Amino acid sequence: MAHTHEVTVDDENCHGGVQLQEDPPRWAMWGEIDAAVRGRVADRVAEHLRETGDEHLTVDLGEVTFLDSGGLRLLYAAADAKPTPPVLVRVPGKIRDLLRISGVDSMFVLQD
Repeated sequence: MAHTHEVTVDDENCHGGVQLQEDPPRWAMWGEIDAAVRGRVADRVAEHLRETGDEHLTVDLGEVTFLDSGGLRLLYAAADAKPTPPVLVRVPGKIRDLLRISGVDSMFVLQD
């Protein structure tokens, strides 16, 4: 049986966050993923990427209401750290458009 360890990065004043799961490697992002959220989660996300090494990563964006350059930087860090493109699931249309306009959509596998 696979061991699952989850860390939720948020607080009572937050407007967004990231839940990290180790086995299998998965991020679930929620709310407004901006520079402030990135500042709070960047160290834990980097640690998660190191701990999961070459394992495939899935990122669930279904609960994200807003994503700016801070959120894009988190996604870029995942794509840069993994040997295979991270799979983005439940990607809202406006975020799909942002990835395309930013020219980074090809760094990921986008699934519905």
